[in-house]
Amino acid sequence: MKKILVTRTDRIGDVVLSTPVFKSLKKSFSSVYISVLVKSYTKDIVTDNPNVDEVIIYDPEGEHRTIRGLLKLAKEIESKKFDTALILFLDFRVGLLTYLSKIPRRIGPATKLSQIFLTDRVKQRRSRVERHETDYNLELAKVLGAEPIRQSEIYITDEIIKGVDKLFSKLKTHNSKLITPIVGIHPGSGGSARNWKPEKYAELADKIIDKTGAVIFVTGGTGEEELLDRIVSSVKGKVVKYISYDGLKELSAVIKRFNVMVGSSTGPIHIATAVGTPVVSIYCPIFVCQPKRWGPIGEKDIAIVPDVPFCKKCVFEKCKYYDCMDRISVDRVFEEVEKRLLRG
Repeated sequence: MKKILVTRTDRIGDVVLSTPVFKSLKKSFSSVYISVLVKSYTKDIVTDNPNVDEVIIYDPEGEHRTIRGLLKLAKEIESKKFDTALILFLDFRVGLLTYLSKIPRRIGPATKLSQIFLTDRVKQRRSRVERHETDYNLELAKVLGAEPIRQSEIYITDEIIKGVDKLFSKLKTHNSKLITPIVGIHPGSGGSARNWKPEKYAELADKIIDKTGAVIFVTGGTGEEELLDRIVSSVKGKVVKYISYDGLKELSAVIKRFNVMVGSSTGPIHIATAVGTPVVSIYCPIFVCQPKRWGPIGEKDIAIVPDVPFCKKCVFEKCKYYDCMDRISVDRVFEEVEKRLLRG
């Protein structure tokens, strides 16, 4: 039996876009054991996945911050006797960890100094944005002979789904049918890219309510309460505020109930794709942030970018196109939301 450790130790969206690797490996080999190394706050993305046999937590800010902690984790991993490490996001510490774990084959992107820990170096040059992050991940799995399956997935237990049903109970009639469609709006971005102004999201919510009668869920994470309050207080129609205090599994279950999800380049947009909710996303024109690499990958998804040239970085008022994000009109985003609502 092949024993593969897949590592992905960065952010929510990155981990979601790595989930196609698990299915590709599982479907390509008749006998394979797959462990996934992630940080604790992203573990909900990979738990309960039938293509993952084990989840190992990496805590670089806590338990594994010191060299002693890293060595302890390396010993634990070594005891599991993996024959291959597939490192989807390579930094120095993760490369060192797999080396110290004595995993004989270590596959990853040829990234600066960190590549010294690899046995198989794959030149990808991701900063050139020549393909999607999902495809870069699958290219690494292909080194092992895995046939690519380009589908992200998050699995949600029945218990979580039943708990989330209570949140939506007030939107139902006596025969349990939804009265109106539900549109999710996720206005935060975690600072990963330029975003629409909060006023635009509020204006969009009002237009969706006025034109379609949909109920709006404004979603966010811990630390985004003020942003959500600002938007919710500006919306005239029916709106529900949801903060994901109870983890990514519950957030995923909530998003799964939406008819459409709207948001910027951020993890919950990729969660929506993974649970089958159509996405209308808003992206900035910074070259490394473009949807060619980071956009949603579902067939019903769309990414909208301002009609301006791509730039190396935002220089704000110094740019002749500033503020380019205002060039994405509420009408344009609403048009895409309405299309998806009409399709059902």
